[in-house]
Amino acid sequence: MISMIAAVANNGVIGMDNNLPWRIKEDLAFFKRMTKNKTVIMGRKTFESIGKPLAGRKNVVLTSTANIKDTEVVNNFTQTLEIAKLDNAFIIGGAKIYELFLPYTDVLYITEVNLNVAGDTLFPEFKHLFDCIEIWPKNDKDSNIDYRFTKWIRR
Repeated sequence: MISMIAAVANNGVIGMDNNLPWRIKEDLAFFKRMTKNKTVIMGRKTFESIGKPLAGRKNVVLTSTANIKDTEVVNNFTQTLEIAKLDNAFIIGGAKIYELFLPYTDVLYITEVNLNVAGDTLFPEFKHLFDCIEIWPKNDKDSNIDYRFTKWIRR
């Protein structure tokens, strides 16, 4: 089973200048809890934005341009897809990686952030392919941002 996890603004934005346009502590904790002891698959830009391998996870970077210490680098989508299927991996970004893996993804964990923000990176359209089966409304006290954790399964 392949899962995808992302935080997405109302207007589909997931990033600006290789960073998240918001900071929601509980969303970061949710991401950590969901991906701990799992394989996470990302693109080079996402890896660079994180800055180091994520602790307690098998890190796989799909790229043709990098050799990254303490990380499995794969330069071929088919091989990465096999790793994802075998390891029940989480796809963690960025936009190109989400687009590549969306047709093969079984479950989406989307934090819907109740903002319309400027951004240069968008999450692909998915609602025509998935049904929302769980919703947990939240509010970040520090930033007063409303958001909700959602779980979607493929139709």
